[in-house]
Amino acid sequence: MEEHRERARRVLTFGEPLVVFVPDRPGKLHQVRGFHAACAGAELNTAVGIARLEVPVAYLAKVGDDPFGEQIRRALREEGVEDRLVTASHRFPTGIYFKQWSGLDGRTEVFYYRNQSAMAQEGFPTELAEEDLLAGDIGWVHGTGITWMIGDPARAASDALVEAAVRAGATFSFDINVRLKLAPADAWRALLAHMAPKSGWLFIGDSEAELLLGTSRGADVWTALRDMGFAGEGVIVKRGAEGAEWLSEEGALQVPAWPVSNVVDAVGAGDGFNAGFIAGRMKGWSVADALRLAALVGACAVTAEGDYDGYPTWREAMSYLEGQGGVER
Repeated sequence: MEEHRERARRVLTFGEPLVVFVPDRPGKLHQVRGFHAACAGAELNTAVGIARLEVPVAYLAKVGDDPFGEQIRRALREEGVEDRLVTASHRFPTGIYFKQWSGLDGRTEVFYYRNQSAMAQEGFPTELAEEDLLAGDIGWVHGTGITWMIGDPARAASDALVEAAVRAGATFSFDINVRLKLAPADAWRALLAHMAPKSGWLFIGDSEAELLLGTSRGADVWTALRDMGFAGEGVIVKRGAEGAEWLSEEGALQVPAWPVSNVVDAVGAGDGFNAGFIAGRMKGWSVADALRLAALVGACAVTAEGDYDGYPTWREAMSYLEGQGGVER
C-alpha cells in the first residue's frame, strides 16, 4: 500500500464532545457505585483514531467552561488532535452520559444528559474553520447526524460548515449515526435526504438502512440514496461482524471484518471504522485498502472499554496489515 502525500492538509471533524462515566463492573446503574470518567463523542472518537494513524486532524466543537470541558481539551492534546477550534461556553455545561452493562449478554446501554449542553444550546462558531477551508488547509471534513439532531443552533452551524467545505472543494463525509433517543425515525430519514446531495462519502449501518430506507441490500441502498440526490464517490454500508460494503457507480465491493476473539464494548467501533477509512484515503490509498484499514480499526475498538481506548497506533495497524503480529494496547 503505497503512500502519497502531496501536501499536509488536515482532516476536520466536528460534533459534540462528551464525558462518559464508565461503570467499574456490570450491573444496573442503580446498583453500581464506582465509575471512571473518560472522553467520548462520535466525532471526537474519529478524530482520535485519525491522529493515532498519523494523519493531521483538527476538531471543532464547543464545551462548557467547566472541569469536564478541560478534561476533553487535555485529552485531545494528549492524542495529538488540534484543539484550536474548540471554544467554551460560560452559560452552559459540557454534556455527559453514562454507560450500563447488563442483561444476559452484558450489552451496552447509554443514558445521555446533553439537552442543556453548550453545543445543544449555543451551537459552535465556524468562522475560523471556514477561513482554514478557504486557505486550502483542510482537505477533508467529517460529521455525523448526531450534531444536526442535538439542537437548532448546532444544526445551523453544521449546515454552514458543510456549505463552506463544499465551496472550498474539500471532501465531505457524513455518517448518519442514528440515535433514536435524540429524534424519531422520520426525522432521521429527512436528515438523510437533506445530507445525501452534499456528501462525497456517506456511511450508513445495515440496521440504519433498514430503518430509514426499508432495505439493507446493497443495490437497493444505492438506488434509494441516488434517488435522494447522492452524487458522491461512494456509500459505505457497515455490516458489523459481516464487514462492510462499498457501493459506487462501478458496483459493489465487500470487505470482511477482522476476527475478534473477545468483544468487550462495541461503542466506538463505527467511529473507528470511519477514522481508518478517512486516514487511508488521506494517505492516498485505494478505496479497497482504506476499507481494510477501516475494518481493522473498528475491530480493535471492541477490545476495550473506552470509546477509543482500543484504537491502534499507526505502527500497530501496519503490524496487522503487513502480517507482522498482533496489536498490544
